[in-house]
Amino acid sequence: MSIIGWLFGHSNDDARASGDDVRAALERIVRIAPHVRLANRYEARLTTAVGATLRYVRGLVDALPMPRDATPAAWADDPHLRAMFATADDIARVIGQSNELRRWFDEHYVADHACAVLSSRFVERRVLTAGEEDGVMRADVPRVAVSFDDKRIRICDETDAALRHDIVLRLVEQLALEGMSRVAAQDARREALHEEHALLSARMQMLGRRGAGVSGLSGASSLSADASTDIARLERDIADNEAALAALGSRAEAVEQQLGALMEVLADPAAHIRVTQRTLRVNQMNLVVDDASNERAADLTLNLAHLPMQPPETRAVEFVRIARGDLPPAGTALDDAARWVL
Repeated sequence: MSIIGWLFGHSNDDARASGDDVRAALERIVRIAPHVRLANRYEARLTTAVGATLRYVRGLVDALPMPRDATPAAWADDPHLRAMFATADDIARVIGQSNELRRWFDEHYVADHACAVLSSRFVERRVLTAGEEDGVMRADVPRVAVSFDDKRIRICDETDAALRHDIVLRLVEQLALEGMSRVAAQDARREALHEEHALLSARMQMLGRRGAGVSGLSGASSLSADASTDIARLERDIADNEAALAALGSRAEAVEQQLGALMEVLADPAAHIRVTQRTLRVNQMNLVVDDASNERAADLTLNLAHLPMQPPETRAVEFVRIARGDLPPAGTALDDAARWVL
């Protein structure tokens, strides 16, 4: 059994598959952080953390439902599509706005369908609507309305399995980006501390010069009590500054710092990426309905992805299946954009 198989406890066949996944993940990581290649035994040191991350994110991706047909023809009979899209034409519009989907169909000219990720910003807000409250019709009944804004289709592949595999590796990339952002924050902090150190040193020199030149001929103390206090405070500030710089390490240690940041993030992926399920009962106006209500409504199960982005963002995600025939002509989206601009 290979070392990958020993680490993950798989048979030889499964170990080879896991080894391929680990190697693919490592390749994507070093594209984002190429200097990590210079670290001693970087592959061996990252393998355990990468394996833990792969198991975690694969579990998240595998738990997502099978793709639903995102087609205008399915809108009337699919409560989920009706909740996300105001009309059947909105489905065609969102599909047509995806340059990535168009590019994929152009590159796979024999494919009739594509599996893709549909994501949107899930929004809840309080509204006042007309309704019955305590047996009395009122015009200001408080309700919760939900909406799905900023709908995007940017990741697609030929099959559901291929799409899920790509998503797993993309999540690894996202974690690598999070690790590198920590290194960038450390670099920015180091630069700020160096600037602060230069200012403190300049201030110290200015105070020290007060006893220089002919002022020392008088025999009086060259520094006032206030100046002595200022120097003591500056000495403490300089010491704190140098301690903070020492804690960050030198620029020569940057490679090890990058590797350490990556290992820290990859070892605990759940702290940065998670998917939560939420079930809502909504009517045709996308107003939340209580379970005890007799109002006509449908149950929606949402998968909300929490991702380490700046700023942090929570998006509703699902896999969809899109037919080439539902992709509007290329000029349609451009015409709509031009009309909005004008």
